[in-house]
Amino acid sequence: MKVLICIALLVCGVTAFRTQSTGVKGRLLCGTKPAVGVNLKLFDEDNGPDPDDVLDQKTTDSDGNFLLTGSSMELTPIDPELRIFHDCNDQADPCQREWVIRIPAKYITNGPEVKEIMDLGVLNLEVELENESRSCAH
Repeated sequence: MKVLICIALLVCGVTAFRTQSTGVKGRLLCGTKPAVGVNLKLFDEDNGPDPDDVLDQKTTDSDGNFLLTGSSMELTPIDPELRIFHDCNDQADPCQREWVIRIPAKYITNGPEVKEIMDLGVLNLEVELENESRSCAH
């Protein structure tokens, strides 16, 4: 009987987790030129002891364009964010500038396939964000 109860609890726990997906696209500039080869990571930001999950990572193409999509199996809603690591307008400071852009919940899809991708449009990386940080290891 105890074995059956344990199996039932295990099955219920596993089915409570659900796959959720998200995506983001856009174009990055550094001034008037495409920001080529900029490192981008799409994360599910997790609080507590669970480390952040990398959903996708890429670099911008020769025109500064990017598209990242990914999914994660979680019990609670995912907290997606795009992290952009760049050297635009950097003045040779150590490490890279890091921008963090949160993806709104309306761009989270239940299931492994993204239904609506957030379009950031064109962003100029020369801008200095008030809450940006620096990252040496990414």
